[in-house]
Amino acid sequence: PDAGIKLLIRNHAAFDEIREGRGTKEHVDVLIHMVNMIEALALLQLGRDWLPEIHQAQDAIFALAQRGVSGKKFLFTGEEIGIIQQIMELHDEQLKNCPVKLMEQALDLIAKEYKHKKMRRIEAKEMA
Repeated sequence: PDAGIKLLIRNHAAFDEIREGRGTKEHVDVLIHMVNMIEALALLQLGRDWLPEIHQAQDAIFALAQRGVSGKKFLFTGEEIGIIQQIMELHDEQLKNCPVKLMEQALDLIAKEYKHKKMRRIEAKEMA
């Protein structure tokens, strides 16, 4: 039972560090894992109606990561912060209502996506 609470705290701490301008690659990785879990749980019936917002959050984190690995700070834009805050509220609810079996299924789904290389690669880009 406390695993979900620890995960919730870790996700919020990573978001807070990025929001305060102290974000690192490790904080971004936490948010990437979080949004992938949000999507997997949604696909498994814990928030399927939120898929458009989940995809917006994935795009926001991807853009943040691209900026960071390209030499800028890991900082969200104002719009991105709103998107991530909204989706974190969804994930908090998912974690409160998620049986262990469903969490295991979500982890399996994420592993399959990774194995089949269906996730976007974050790579440095030249900044104008």
